[in-house]
Amino acid sequence: MTRRSILLVEDDEALRSILARHLRARDYVVLEADSSEAAVAILESGSRPSAVVLDINLPGDTGWSLLRDRRHLAAAGDPPVVIASATTVSPHRLEEFGVAGYLPKPFPLETLLSTLERLLDPEDGGS
Repeated sequence: MTRRSILLVEDDEALRSILARHLRARDYVVLEADSSEAAVAILESGSRPSAVVLDINLPGDTGWSLLRDRRHLAAAGDPPVVIASATTVSPHRLEEFGVAGYLPKPFPLETLLSTLERLLDPEDGGS
């Protein structure tokens, strides 16, 4: 079985480190980016993450920029994107960008893990 990989796009180094550590403890491969530009570089390198956890308020280009220009995500196989943001995002906006999930910060680590499990193993959650 192939290990699942998560592209974690978060500019808060402490939070990114905590999230990455917990995901790795659950046997995820974690690719870390501190900006939208760094995420694009990872995707352009040929990475195909199973899912993307994306902060919206990033230095330089925002998370919306990555969602608006879908080329990079499309080239990576269109992984589901979960927005993790302290900024309130309307359901209409989430739908407009085809976002698979939204986690308002702060969120419990278990909520992140259960969201990723639901997205990556949908057949396990329906019985």
